[in-house]
Amino acid sequence: MDIVKKEDEKVLLSKEKDQKLAVKETITFVTFYLGNFLCGIPAELIMEINKDTEITPVPLADDYILGIMNLRGQIVTVMDLAKRVNLKEQIKPTINLIIKNEGEAPVSFVVERIGDILEVPFDKVEKPPEKVEGISKEYIKNVYQLPDKILLIFDVDKLL
Repeated sequence: MDIVKKEDEKVLLSKEKDQKLAVKETITFVTFYLGNFLCGIPAELIMEINKDTEITPVPLADDYILGIMNLRGQIVTVMDLAKRVNLKEQIKPTINLIIKNEGEAPVSFVVERIGDILEVPFDKVEKPPEKVEGISKEYIKNVYQLPDKILLIFDVDKLL
């Protein structure tokens, strides 16, 4: 039984609906693949997604830094995310996820391919398992169990 009332220009649903909405708190993730791993970063941190951008190598940079790119006049550091998280598989990264870096220039994570946009309930997000094979656990903040696989949620601050 949905009852909608207008009080002082506010639309109120029935108490039953309000309680359901209050309990249903979610976070949106942009998912992507690194080899067989399904990974995610909160969507609020993603500025844009693009591919086939020209990358200028930077001499003497860490091995996971592919170089820099010009994003509409702004210099962006390009990072091979698979190398950064010590992925054991060989992949061919092709997609740039441009990440907002608070107070600093944005950073681009190059990944293999984009997955879906997922709405995940806060209460279903769990701590990562003690051991994760094939990828460094230190960069994994949380995990979310999907019906057929696990979503690895990265700690963006540690990646930067």
